[in-house]
Amino acid sequence: MFGPDHYVPILRWKHAERFALHHLQAEDRKRITPLIEVTPAVFRTRKTKQRAAEWRNTTEVVYQESKKLLEACANFPFFLDLRYVDEQVPNGRGKHLLESFADLGRSYRLAIVPVTGPDRGKKYQASVRRMLEQDNRGLCLRLTPTNILVPNFATDIHELLKELGTHQEFVHILIDYEATTPSTLDVDEVLNAMPNLGAWRTLSIASGAFPPDLQGFALGNQRIPRLDWLSWKKAISESKCRGRKPSFSDYTIQYGLYKEPVEGSNPSVSVRYTLEDEWLIMRGEAVRGKASAKRDEVRPGREQWHGHAQLLCDSPDLFYGEGFSWGDAFIGERSRDRKNYGSPETWLRAGINHHMTVVTRQIANLGGL
Repeated sequence: MFGPDHYVPILRWKHAERFALHHLQAEDRKRITPLIEVTPAVFRTRKTKQRAAEWRNTTEVVYQESKKLLEACANFPFFLDLRYVDEQVPNGRGKHLLESFADLGRSYRLAIVPVTGPDRGKKYQASVRRMLEQDNRGLCLRLTPTNILVPNFATDIHELLKELGTHQEFVHILIDYEATTPSTLDVDEVLNAMPNLGAWRTLSIASGAFPPDLQGFALGNQRIPRLDWLSWKKAISESKCRGRKPSFSDYTIQYGLYKEPVEGSNPSVSVRYTLEDEWLIMRGEAVRGKASAKRDEVRPGREQWHGHAQLLCDSPDLFYGEGFSWGDAFIGERSRDRKNYGSPETWLRAGINHHMTVVTRQIANLGGL
């Protein structure tokens, strides 16, 4: 059970997110319950010039990923959502992937709380019901405003809970605006449509205001408002919320709609750094630079990260300090190291870790809301 002083980051289960979660400081980790989305890429081999991507052995993948979940989450509760791999990833053992994770998770003492929604298939819902019966941790019901704002929603949700064999007090509600921030919609209207709002185990509102990518940004430094965070603060301060204030949930510094990066792309050498109410975007040129017309002149590549790090560390009005988080310590190290610049993935680790630390402490400092 948690209230509005708790944080629910939505993390796609990749190297950067996993590492960022694992390296949160102990006090910050206690104040979050992550929602982890497993993506199809986890189950596929890497595509090469000689070979197309293929499905990996599902049993082996579940075993490996369960160990990684234990490393990152220990025995803290977390929400697990397999919506992106449901009915897509082949499972030769005849058991739904969700139950495969649950079975192995029990041996590791993972505190998995399954995530479902009104549009999941029959096998998925049956697996959620069996997890409820065996683990008694409840479930997370992920809903969009579109799911809720229909005439027969109260009846539909009653029938869904009946199918799952559970009741409201065992259900965590996550209202997910995805890439649309709540400021563009009426939060009160959505919450008013929820039956018995005070009876649900927890209530969270999620949205993602970070852009799809950085292609539209000019070279140099720019700031963009954290509209997901600003909208949530406005909602809990101005909205009546029928006497119940929702917890904050976001997609960290990632886009609110899932998409895999283009294979073979050449990302920019950029930094995503969370400030109090904004994101600082430090946009550089491409990682793999091309020689100019002059043979002795080459466009800058990874070394741009060293410059970004120096500039950020030399800006006390922006930089939180190396002791603030693992991500900030990483940035400090890159500002001094002229040989190891990092990579797109390691800089994403740092940005996500810093972001989750910022948000966790911002919520804690609101003083009970």
